[in-house]
Amino acid sequence: MPSLIRSFPHHSHGSAPGTIVDVDPSKLKSARSSNRNSADYSIRSFRSHKSSHRSSQDSLGPPQPGSLNIQIESPPIVCYGAPNDSAGALLSGMLWLTVDLWEAEFDSLKLTFQSVTSTKKPVVVGCPDCTSKTTDLQSWDFLTSPYPFSHGMHNYPFSYLVPGNLPASTNSQVATIKYQLLARATTSAGETLQFTQEVKVSRSLLDRTDRNSLRVFPPTNLAATLTLPPVIHRGGTFPVEMRLEGVVTRPNMTRWRLRKATWRLEERSRMVSVSCKHHGHKLGGEGKGVQYEDTKVLAQEELKSGWKTDYSSADGKIEFEFHPGIPAYVTSTDDVDNGAGLSVSHSLVLELIVAEEYCPRNSKMVTPTGSARVLRMQFNMPTSARSGMGISWEDECPPRYDDVPVSPPTYQTLVADVDSQSISSSDSI
Repeated sequence: MPSLIRSFPHHSHGSAPGTIVDVDPSKLKSARSSNRNSADYSIRSFRSHKSSHRSSQDSLGPPQPGSLNIQIESPPIVCYGAPNDSAGALLSGMLWLTVDLWEAEFDSLKLTFQSVTSTKKPVVVGCPDCTSKTTDLQSWDFLTSPYPFSHGMHNYPFSYLVPGNLPASTNSQVATIKYQLLARATTSAGETLQFTQEVKVSRSLLDRTDRNSLRVFPPTNLAATLTLPPVIHRGGTFPVEMRLEGVVTRPNMTRWRLRKATWRLEERSRMVSVSCKHHGHKLGGEGKGVQYEDTKVLAQEELKSGWKTDYSSADGKIEFEFHPGIPAYVTSTDDVDNGAGLSVSHSLVLELIVAEEYCPRNSKMVTPTGSARVLRMQFNMPTSARSGMGISWEDECPPRYDDVPVSPPTYQTLVADVDSQSISSSDSI
């Protein structure tokens, strides 16, 4: 029989203060046992987690003597101008060696600036020598003999003039080019510390005057004149002006009407995958390679209106302006030609569909003749990074102000004869 337990006055959700509640002792025992079981389970899980954490720490081995880090202090690496005319860019920074132990002796500390060229279609898949090629451009040896380092942080400055003829960092459809700083330290006990940081190298072609291009389409009298920018940039649009002349033929009383215009921007990548010395027999000898090409459409658009037609002039003309561009969300790269088999170029392809019409003189009747032509044009569009201020490192100079002279002021030296009596009298005063 359930017992009656009188509770003290308190506020609860299910009953009013000071009420009498019926409690079953068997339920109290089951609740206590469930709480005890849950507590035992939590203790066991904590002990198992602690033991597993201790075993994972033991499996890591002894602690490392320290770590390496690289801090780049120079602005982004941008080579202005063509590869033959560029003066390069400055790369400077600080190499940090952090020693965690009270004292550690290092035998060597070296920093290397490398260029890594990798192909996405190697001769033998899985062979590192066929896939990538690493070239050391500059190295710094900070230690020539074993030296003990105390606990703390130790820094080593470095600087390098990146040559202007280096290709920019590239990630195309067939190959990649990247630059990196590789720091490596070796202790007297044989332990090795290593740190790698990627460095992006860009190229910017300075804007010049617009270029004009002429295309003719025999046997017709049609001629297209286009005004194109010298350089285009990713993530933006550029204007293109087109004028199509010779659309009217007076003796035959025919004219051409523009029906549709289509443009697209293409990226063409070309790479020669060279075999290593171990797999040269697959291509007939060491040093031979296989050429791969890939064409990717970056953007395209189809237009059916937006041009101005003038048939009143002698030969007639059609004027048209459009704004193509490479969207920012499309993966693309700048123009590259490293001279070792990798090249990336961009082109603008323009297609015009014109239809011939018969238009008698002094008549408003226009009859299509059924003849149509596709006028296809292709233009090379150099693509590079934006120039920004466009100032190379050799053209930079410190600021000058009008009120501040170029050099500190000079002082004149005055030599005069002084009477000794006057000096003694002044001392007495």
